[in-house]
Amino acid sequence: MMHGGLKWEKGRPSSIRDFSVNLNPLGVPRFLEELVEDAVRNRVYSFYPDEYRQLKRVISDLYDVDEEMIGVFNGASEAISLLDHDFFVPEPNYQEYPRGSVYLAHEDYEFRFTLQGQKVITSHPNNPTGASLPREEVIPFLQEGKTLVIDQSFADISPVDSFVDLVKEFPNLLLISSFTKTFSVPGLRIGFTIGSKSSLLERRAPPWRINAIAYYVFSNMDLKEARSFLVRSREEVRRSLEEVERIQGHGLKIYRSHAPYVLAEATVTAELLNKELLRRGYYVRDCSNFVGLRQNHVRFSLRPGYSDLLSTIQEIIENLSYIS
Repeated sequence: MMHGGLKWEKGRPSSIRDFSVNLNPLGVPRFLEELVEDAVRNRVYSFYPDEYRQLKRVISDLYDVDEEMIGVFNGASEAISLLDHDFFVPEPNYQEYPRGSVYLAHEDYEFRFTLQGQKVITSHPNNPTGASLPREEVIPFLQEGKTLVIDQSFADISPVDSFVDLVKEFPNLLLISSFTKTFSVPGLRIGFTIGSKSSLLERRAPPWRINAIAYYVFSNMDLKEARSFLVRSREEVRRSLEEVERIQGHGLKIYRSHAPYVLAEATVTAELLNKELLRRGYYVRDCSNFVGLRQNHVRFSLRPGYSDLLSTIQEIIENLSYIS
């Protein structure tokens, strides 16, 4: 399975400015860095974590849901891997979802997603397009008793609705999320589910699936600081999206996004564009392997420096057009 992200070099991350990975553009908050330092200083890696009770308590308080509705996993990907394999998936979408059947979203300057079939899994905001899932699409679907799994891994840092308020009313709704994306710490893998089916997924999961350092960090984070960080993150993403939406032309079509990443279509192939970008120290996600997308589609995150990236992309496209 091909994902975003460059390979490490000699045991260290690449020095290329990697815009292919979707993380919080504000980076790692200082209060989490301090907790990592505390964890190492206290040698928590010498112990097994408990049965995740404190971590579930923190998630419960942060999202105002009952602890019994929470499951914790080694990243959102582990939770996804434990699902049944008979879901309908609207495309394009995150590639690790179990697919029974697929159907295409409507494409314009923004992708529009509908819910079809008896069991659907989808991302909100959508990965890779950044499109949001309308509430008026979700509620009628759930009222019909159909099963819906929504991956909200980027919702906490995006200007979109969260569907957490619906889990008490609809036992046929399961939410998946990830502190990994929210707090920009892919090396500390914490994923979780919210919904009445969480305990079923946990029974399918292996024991000791969360490492002690990740458990310590997120079990001890201050909720006031966490909430403040999320507010600032959403505002930063909103501001960046407004800036990006003003950029069109010069061989680049920008799709409307509600996420900390943006899908674009270039007049050159993604492969050629990345080849030229790497020469200049940049890298974006080649989206040609997503169902419903084409060889010219790329995705880039809104990490610091995205304006320079876009200027570089437009310069490359103009130069290649001039040569041809």
